[in-house]
Amino acid sequence: MMKIPVQKLTFADFLEQYPDGSGIYELVNGEIIKVEPTRAHKNLARFLMLGFNDEIRRLGLDYIADKDVVVRTFSQTGEEQGRNPDVSVVKASQWNRGLPRNKIYS
Repeated sequence: MMKIPVQKLTFADFLEQYPDGSGIYELVNGEIIKVEPTRAHKNLARFLMLGFNDEIRRLGLDYIADKDVVVRTFSQTGEEQGRNPDVSVVKASQWNRGLPRNKIYS
């Protein structure tokens, strides 16, 4: 049996092919993988996000805390990965620059 190698996606490919509206996805080893956090995990992330937003407002900072952020990272071998952190804090100007799908890509 001959195995046909599958083309691994780059981070740019991942952003273009991100399946919007049907969950949270990450780029892992060149493949798009759906991630499913538990309810307890979501509750903790929501608690942290609201706490960050409260402090941002209280201190009048130019930041936004949100969950819809995709970050480019690299594995130890240098392979591009795309991660969707539970909570991210980003500059409001970066958030508002109007990227597709209302996501921030770093």
